[in-house]
Amino acid sequence: MTRPCIQLQLAALSAACAAGISTAGLAQVVTQGIAQSKVSSQPSGTGDLAEITVTAQRRAENPQNVPMSVEAFSEERLKTMALSSVTDLGLVTPGLIAADEFGYFQPHLRGVGTTAASASVENPVAVYVDGVYYGSQAGSILLLTEGIDHVEVDRGPQGTLFGRNATAGLIQIVTKDPEPTFDGTVNLTAGNYNTFGVSTYLTGAVTPYLSSNVSLNFQDQGTGYGRNYFTGLDVNKTQDLVIRQKNLIKPSPHDKVLVAFDYAQDHSSPVLIPAPGTTPLGGVPYTGSRWSADGYYQPLVKNEQGSASLKVEHDFGFASLESVSAYLQNRLYSALDGTFVTNYAYALNIPLWDLNRQITQEFALRSHDGSAATWTTGIYYYQDTAEYAPVYLEGGYIAPLTYLYNYSRARNWSAALFGQISKQLFDGTTITLGARETHEARKFAGYQEAAYPATILAAGAAKQESSTPTWRAALDHKLTRDTLVYVSYSRGYKTGGYNDLVPVVTYQPETLDAYEAGTKITIAGHLRANLAAFYYNYRNLQSVGYPAGSETISNAPRASISGVDLDIQAALFGSCSVSFGLEALRAIYKDFPAAQLSTPLPGGGSALSLFNASGKQLPLAPKWSGDVAPQCTFSWGSTGAKVALAATYSYNSGFYYEPDNRFRQGPVSLLSASAAWSSSLDSYTVRIWGKNLTDKAYTTAMYAQENADYAKYAPPRTYGITITRRF
Repeated sequence: MTRPCIQLQLAALSAACAAGISTAGLAQVVTQGIAQSKVSSQPSGTGDLAEITVTAQRRAENPQNVPMSVEAFSEERLKTMALSSVTDLGLVTPGLIAADEFGYFQPHLRGVGTTAASASVENPVAVYVDGVYYGSQAGSILLLTEGIDHVEVDRGPQGTLFGRNATAGLIQIVTKDPEPTFDGTVNLTAGNYNTFGVSTYLTGAVTPYLSSNVSLNFQDQGTGYGRNYFTGLDVNKTQDLVIRQKNLIKPSPHDKVLVAFDYAQDHSSPVLIPAPGTTPLGGVPYTGSRWSADGYYQPLVKNEQGSASLKVEHDFGFASLESVSAYLQNRLYSALDGTFVTNYAYALNIPLWDLNRQITQEFALRSHDGSAATWTTGIYYYQDTAEYAPVYLEGGYIAPLTYLYNYSRARNWSAALFGQISKQLFDGTTITLGARETHEARKFAGYQEAAYPATILAAGAAKQESSTPTWRAALDHKLTRDTLVYVSYSRGYKTGGYNDLVPVVTYQPETLDAYEAGTKITIAGHLRANLAAFYYNYRNLQSVGYPAGSETISNAPRASISGVDLDIQAALFGSCSVSFGLEALRAIYKDFPAAQLSTPLPGGGSALSLFNASGKQLPLAPKWSGDVAPQCTFSWGSTGAKVALAATYSYNSGFYYEPDNRFRQGPVSLLSASAAWSSSLDSYTVRIWGKNLTDKAYTTAMYAQENADYAKYAPPRTYGITITRRF
């Protein structure tokens, strides 16, 4: 239905490139699929909180008028709080655990997420950049670089306007559109661990009808947080490069075209070590640094991605039509599991090549703001191919085999028709109704081969097809101009699929029914206080286990999640403000008769069996989490210079990693801070910053396997200085 449109727009994109519309720097994907507005959460200098604009309902709105729980972070706030990646958002968003495991982004929001590090598995916390969905977990670890306008975290199912795999909610990154006036910044960064970085953002007019921007970000960590004692090489170090380029064409007052390009690469050496208190098979308990390792193999992750997108918008007067086309490609090489033991007879290394390609196309017709009813309707098409080419096992652990190869390809086609309308019933009361129908087809084929001599051990193929509705209903009422109360009911779903290894194992889609009631209060521009209570009926949730180091996904029949979110922003005095967030969460399995149970063995490793996990806590679901972030700006003498001070304290009460509740990360308290001096007119800024200032050692992964129970740790204390020059 939409394939000719995709081909037409991609052809137009190629023609535009050939004509010189883009600059040569090509960069990280992005098309503006939603109305863009500036976001500021900094004090205005008059004792008031600055206005904030979000796009949680696919149009620019004040979040105090949106009947759902939303967090928003402006570009300046991201810098002030030293947030450099989507994985940092968990530090300032209660209820969000945002982890990176060997190149895969694995966020959990309100207890909903996945730990499946797999080529074809998508996350129920969807990631969008300028309205473009990033389906690959390997392609979703995005840096919050120069050129970002704002970031949103939208809690709760977003299955109506954003579709499949937004069961828990979504993370939206909105980049800056090109401006006709020349502007730009250059940043130089130096930090501990011999870290050096340079970034720049430039924008301006090329012709009267064409404006362009480009952002370049490079960072190199010269020394690792630790080293592999066996190989003598550094581990836990990174090198990142991101280039993003965007072009805005306005051929007429009623038409707008955005062409965007994106390129990113990441090289890193993260390590897995034996979990505390455990012994790997053929080894001894690990006693070294949490950021080092002692293993036969050296870890390595190489992630490279590129994308192109095209957005065309036409204003008909009564409504606007928007078409967004995008192509994304990601290539991940990862070598894991090889750092547990130095004895080759028990060593196991799992190198993998994860290749992912996707095409998306959306047509959306939207009413103008101020219409008698605000509505959005459209169609959406998504196609992706995810391959292991291959993933293989090597080392003495698989003897007498030398290698064990697994090749697989999963293909997915999805098409949807959606619509949402908001209508004022009577003075101050508005009803919102939305629905989406998604049709999906999936195919999988793979085989397993033993090498030397080459022998096909297993092969398989399968396919799925389904049609799934999702919906949303909300009723909100303005008690006063600045006080909103609302109730909502929505359904989200995450697609089913196949384990990316053979023999073929199928897992079914999961669904989540969410009930939420909340209030949003603004007091005289000095205080915003938002409270939301929610209950989730979570069915067929997809659970992950790792027998023999191989990922297996199965369905748990039912879980329930309930909780309360509190978000407060207050202007204190002068240009000082504070934000405070808190979430209380209860996430329990109600029915899971075939969950994985791990039992440590005397000789090392774990025995894996099944048990009934009913009554156990869901993984990565802390009962309490919160943050406090004060910031102040002061005048510096009579020259117009300023000093800005900021700190962020975040806390969570701890959580389990697996359904058997064996491995637990205890309570975590983290402190970050920054101090910045800016010259008059902000021409120069010198910012000193620090993250994890108390040098807390805490895990981001801890799971049971037959050969070794493993743990992965977050970065230790990092600090540095950034010098900014604005043009």
